Amino acid sequence: MVSGAYHVPMGQAFAGALSPTAHYYQIQGRAAEIARAAGSPVAGAEHLFLAMLHDGGWPVNVISGLADLGRAEVAVLGILNGPGYSPPAPPRFLVRDGYVQLWGAEVAFAMGDSCIGVEHAFLAMIRMRETVPARVLASLADLDVLEAAVLEAKNAPAGGPPEDAVFLLEGQELDGPLRRAIADALPDGTTFGFSSDADERTWLHVIGPGEGRDRVLTREVLNAALASLNRPTLDS
Repeated sequence: MVSGAYHVPMGQAFAGALSPTAHYYQIQGRAAEIARAAGSPVAGAEHLFLAMLHDGGWPVNVISGLADLGRAEVAVLGILNGPGYSPPAPPRFLVRDGYVQLWGAEVAFAMGDSCIGVEHAFLAMIRMRETVPARVLASLADLDVLEAAVLEAKNAPAGGPPEDAVFLLEGQELDGPLRRAIADALPDGTTFGFSSDADERTWLHVIGPGEGRDRVLTREVLNAALASLNRPTLDS
């Protein structure tokens, strides 16, 4: 699991105010590519799920021992290429090319999380049993068991900052602009985890392929992001 605080009913307005994590933005970008390649004007749950499978990280890595993810991908592609499949309908308002449906906002809001993570999107998709991901996974495993596994991993004690964590300077916040700047500064194939708990200084770490982590790279990415916003860097 990616560490940290990846972490509407009175509602949808509040859920709509939550921002996706950097990892979610990466998954959305891949989902848009998959949808375009399939000739779909909108990326829906099925495309987002395929993007999660291609990413291979949190949260699908948690369920890899409970469901055959290779078979899941084949099954999703079979549905998308089948005669009865209809791509997601575009929203009634005008949107840019490569529009990706946002899944998980209400789940994140209900959990009291400050950002919409990929885990929230995954839970939202499998809870809505008629989605392509839910239908496919239901043929391979018990959806309630998959949900419980993701929730258990999400709620597991973090155990404090990892050894490779890099801390923000006193007084700095990991706000929306900085998260987006960090996402822009990330090398290809990497994402980042973070914690902004009130009881400790905010820290983050860059996570590479295979869950590899590098403190030097994390400092470089953070400094590049801070510099792009004209904020003091760690070396200032």
